[in-house]
Amino acid sequence: MKKKRLALLLGAVLAICAMPAAAEEADTAQAAQQTELETESSAESESWMDYTITIDGETYELPMMLEEFVSYGWVLEETEDILPPYRYSMYQCTKDDMTVTVYLLNLGINTVSVQEAIVAGISVDRYYWDETDAPVTLPCGITRGVSTLDDIAAAYGTPTDTYEGELYTQYTYQQDYNQEVELEVYKESGVLEDITVENFIEPEGFDPGEVSTEVPSDILAYTKPEELSSDVTAYEIEVDGEVYTMPVPVSVLLEDGWKLDEDSDTEIAAEYYGWVTLYKNNQFFSTTVVNEEAYATTPENCWLESLTVGGYTLDMDGALPGGVRIGTDEETFLAILEEAGVTYESSESSSFRYYTYNSPSYGSSCEVTIYIGTDSYFEKDTIIEVSCENSFD
Repeated sequence: MKKKRLALLLGAVLAICAMPAAAEEADTAQAAQQTELETESSAESESWMDYTITIDGETYELPMMLEEFVSYGWVLEETEDILPPYRYSMYQCTKDDMTVTVYLLNLGINTVSVQEAIVAGISVDRYYWDETDAPVTLPCGITRGVSTLDDIAAAYGTPTDTYEGELYTQYTYQQDYNQEVELEVYKESGVLEDITVENFIEPEGFDPGEVSTEVPSDILAYTKPEELSSDVTAYEIEVDGEVYTMPVPVSVLLEDGWKLDEDSDTEIAAEYYGWVTLYKNNQFFSTTVVNEEAYATTPENCWLESLTVGGYTLDMDGALPGGVRIGTDEETFLAILEEAGVTYESSESSSFRYYTYNSPSYGSSCEVTIYIGTDSYFEKDTIIEVSCENSFD
């Protein structure tokens, strides 16, 4: 904790140096005053936002790397789990008779083992560890097994949120999402028993990892169709004369003349997504791309799970399998679905009617938009936009 330094009154000190006995007495009083002021200053500087917790005399400041945490003698439960980027999991750590739950977080761009994770949270629960086993304290002297709700409020102020349960009252002090301290005072004992401290940020000097330029094998194995399938249930789409099976690698669109805008994400974390903008012939669209690999890569090596053409999105020719094409009238479109035995759902707004079919589960579907308004920009009662989505499980 930072302490305010007190300025010495040199004139007064020099004046009393002429009287040795008085000087010694004055120095003693001044030293006592100095100590008192520094103690008060230290107390004032402490805050729940320090994200520290002292367990059995050892202070831990969050976040910290798990490697550092276990160096204090804590033992992580056996696990071979891995953590993709921006995910966390909870595990138990033990030390002598003490047990805490740690929130292990990966803020890097590559998938890592749990042993390489960040300790972004520590939870002490009476279920695993009685409050009399070892002292646990927080900033401003808040102590497990001792401090009351009044003590907590006096030290930390009005909580961000209060939960009144049958067994306990929980005070939550929150700085931001996953930056908070939760304190539970049980009604039977009247004192603090459960503590959770979370600070989901990067530790100082954290290395997020490097981006790989390796082309994934699934990207290399992708085969682009020469023409649309006659099967209405196929997840394919035609855009500007080119046919794609969905999902489609970004690199395939680049080979067909599309380019990445400079505002696109340049790296996509492992098993995560990013945003890109693709443009061609003065047409452009922005969408998410998905990285299915366990390592960070460039957007070229990611997948587009959804494509839409026509309408206000892309002023290009487009079609779906089975003869469903932009410009097809609504009656013909519905006849195509009926002949193929395909069911659909529909909805409409003041100017458009929307059809969704080929949707056995969330993330997979074909969609058609019919214009039913009066604006001469679109031909009425015809398909003006088609979309195909096929997401990874």
